[in-house]
Amino acid sequence: MKTKFIIFCALSVLISFSSIAQDRAKNFIGFTLGASIPTGDFAKAEAGTFNNWNNKAGFANTGFAAGVEGAYYFLPHIGVGGTLYYAQHGGFSQTDAAKLGASYTDAFGVDASTVTTSGNYSSLNLMAGPYFSFPVNKFTFDIRLLGGLLKSLSTPEMTVVLEDNTAAPLQQNSSTGSAFGWQVGAGFRYTLTDKLGLMFRADYFNSDGVKIENEHRENRAGRLVTKQPMSWVNTSVGLSFSLGK
Repeated sequence: MKTKFIIFCALSVLISFSSIAQDRAKNFIGFTLGASIPTGDFAKAEAGTFNNWNNKAGFANTGFAAGVEGAYYFLPHIGVGGTLYYAQHGGFSQTDAAKLGASYTDAFGVDASTVTTSGNYSSLNLMAGPYFSFPVNKFTFDIRLLGGLLKSLSTPEMTVVLEDNTAAPLQQNSSTGSAFGWQVGAGFRYTLTDKLGLMFRADYFNSDGVKIENEHRENRAGRLVTKQPMSWVNTSVGLSFSLGK
């Protein structure tokens, strides 16, 4: 339902802009930097309750995204383009570790457990797809629907030591897996000179996520993540450079 709503909104905006666009959109390349805000399961910081553990919550925190994008227009307002960007999101906090420790104590029925965490989420994302762009005076309004590859560079690690089994702690490892992702975005470029402009972007990214490896988890009690869904909103600014005449 959320995906259909986003696509419907994008198409509605596209139709509105197509009626007022004046000139042909220019091919461009641009560089952006901004905040990356986790959403959905990726942003949840909930361990769950007994026999109803949350195995999808990512405990991700707001980070940043930096990248490059560009598009080539084969029709006045329709082109093909893409983006390559690096995204980083914070992982478990000390409060999260304490919360998870209490949940494992409950799940395994022990007197105490100790949770230690490290690392964060970082990824490279390569997306391509159609661009719909509509120049109006000094503004060019862009809508894009992209799909492609999420390559995880790291995910947070977690070690759980149960008081009755200190020799074989439970371990959630960092993942360097890959997964398909899709992204829908909108924004505008403002012309400063014939070649140089400012860019403003807002994009929603979603992926079923990457596989997570665990060790010493013969007993599946408590939170056990084997695949981490990922979704976020990027809000960014940058510079664009028009190509050609």
